Amino acid sequence: MTALLCGLLVAMWPFRALSPSATADTTRLWDLVEESLDRNPEIESARQQMAVMGARVPQEASLPPPELIFMREGMPQFRYSEAMFSRIEIMQMLQFPAKLSTRREIAEINAEHAHHDHMEKEFDVLYRLKSAYAELWYLQQSILLTRRNGELLLEALAVVRARYGAGSAGEESVLKASLESARNDNLIVSLRQKELGMKSMIMAILDRPESDTLGIAVMPDSLVLNVSLETLLARGMEYRPMLQHDSLAVLEQQALLSAARQEYIPDLRIGLQYMTAPMTGFNGWTVTAGITLPFAPWALGARSGKIDESEARIGRAAAALAASRSMVRAEIRDRYSRAVADMQQVEVYRTTMLPRAQGALQLALAAYRSGGGDLLMVLDSCRMSSDLTMEALMLRMDFARSIAGLEQDIGVRDLAYLR
Repeated sequence: MTALLCGLLVAMWPFRALSPSATADTTRLWDLVEESLDRNPEIESARQQMAVMGARVPQEASLPPPELIFMREGMPQFRYSEAMFSRIEIMQMLQFPAKLSTRREIAEINAEHAHHDHMEKEFDVLYRLKSAYAELWYLQQSILLTRRNGELLLEALAVVRARYGAGSAGEESVLKASLESARNDNLIVSLRQKELGMKSMIMAILDRPESDTLGIAVMPDSLVLNVSLETLLARGMEYRPMLQHDSLAVLEQQALLSAARQEYIPDLRIGLQYMTAPMTGFNGWTVTAGITLPFAPWALGARSGKIDESEARIGRAAAALAASRSMVRAEIRDRYSRAVADMQQVEVYRTTMLPRAQGALQLALAAYRSGGGDLLMVLDSCRMSSDLTMEALMLRMDFARSIAGLEQDIGVRDLAYLR
């Protein structure tokens, strides 16, 4: 009996993360972070899109290819050898240099868009990975705690049955202890199912095969947030890839407006033709030149309409940028306040709630030792302490998620290195 009571006290004493067995394999978060950056298909897709957009820059700054034309004219009844004229011509379209420069600028902005999209995707994947890892840690800690409780409940059930056999305990006590043990077993099954689901989610992020698995997640016991809200807000406004993307969208629309205005500049078309007339023995050269007429009355509507559209798009892009900035500020403030609240609540659990639960458990144990208490009261006190410990573990998980969200919001991989 003494071993049972001491075991109950030791098992319910945290708040500290429960330690896996010495032989258990551990899976560290930063190993998974590096793996996800190398293997995640979403990140790889964004990386390839960045390469695609980068390859378009020189294309947009180039002239269109020349056109080579060959003609045989005046063929009676399609008799090729009796054609009156033979012509070969090379034709090139020439655009005003400012147009090519603007097209290149737009292509470079789109390439930079792809770069920011790639970075945003990285931070999105890392946030999901870190959140899933924190939940995996919580589930594994809960399973360890519940299994230890199960062992103690089995011992308690054996004690109650012995007392029942001796006539010092009623059948109701035996039934309640049995139900408590069955409830604990059922909780382990539920937690284990959730653990397997969370492992599957993480392995999907890592693009690991289904036959692979993960070990025990580990997290530090201490909760640290050494960065001020003002620093986070300033960093987020400057470095968040999504905001850089939206800021470039304004510049892109301004460049498109310049391109629309440049539509009023004519394009040139020049050609060089060599003609032969086999029937007369004439050979000669012909030079051709053409110019587009953007000021034709029937073309002015399209030109002015495109300018109006570009000006409206600039306003829309500026409004979208302002909305994104407001949203990021709100997210940073919300997650920061949640992280601070989680730290404060964990401290309350550590310094007040869990010690008081332990005190209640000790009183129940003392009463049981003196013969004036009931083992079922001890079990109820143990369950309360266990529930409070799981609530504290959940707050620790929520804190890790809030930190991961802040890292996504401000565009860093590890908040600990931000000063």
